[in-house]
Amino acid sequence: MADEFAQLVPETSHHSRPHADHDFSPRCPFCVIARTYNPTSPSAAEGNPGLNPEQLDPPSFVLYSSEHIIAFLDIMPLTRGHVLVAPRKHRIKVGDLSPDEGAEIGRVLPLLSRAIMKAVMPNIPHQQVDYNVVQNNGPGAAQVVPHVHFHIVPRPPLNYVTPKRSTPMAKTQYPANAQPTGFNRTRVLFGRGPRDDLDYEDSAVLVEDMRRCIREEWERSSAGTREASVDQDQRSMGNSESRKCVWKV
Repeated sequence: MADEFAQLVPETSHHSRPHADHDFSPRCPFCVIARTYNPTSPSAAEGNPGLNPEQLDPPSFVLYSSEHIIAFLDIMPLTRGHVLVAPRKHRIKVGDLSPDEGAEIGRVLPLLSRAIMKAVMPNIPHQQVDYNVVQNNGPGAAQVVPHVHFHIVPRPPLNYVTPKRSTPMAKTQYPANAQPTGFNRTRVLFGRGPRDDLDYEDSAVLVEDMRRCIREEWERSSAGTREASVDQDQRSMGNSESRKCVWKV
């Protein structure tokens, strides 16, 4: 039975159900991925055998795995580096998310977006890259797999060439993407376009780059949070009025 459940076959129901009685669906591909890959700290994700893509068939390239959230490469990407961010538990629509799940998605989406763009377009600053963050609810809104997921879709310049790994990452100037018009504007807005099967060999390299970039962003974010906390504590220690405010809170 385990082999049968490991087949990533989308289910057909899009009806929301209460949390308690439907945290896992064995026929949901995202539930299968979440149950296969345990939470892993970003500092320990690179080269971690617990995140081996071949634990499932087809392989699942997981780049982020926490208590509530899991992120992995889309098996039919719109562009190179197309990532799905989903809750671990089987939530069908955004309105089904628990407060903790919603809060963690809100916290990690900016970090993952920065890290993914850095891995996919390493020689373009984040301020200059284009990408979609798209989320659909229900078949009428183009949701294919009935499990909440956010698409992060890189939109590299039309003439973009991924630098070789041995190439120094000097910033390269690329013309900005042209503003789409008419029907093309709608297609880009909703993340539509031609989709190809995932390139497994390239994905094995790319997911490691993404894990590295996530670790760097995570460590930078954690260091900034600690620094701000220490700074606030020091100000409070040196100011009696600040100490009063802290105690009142």
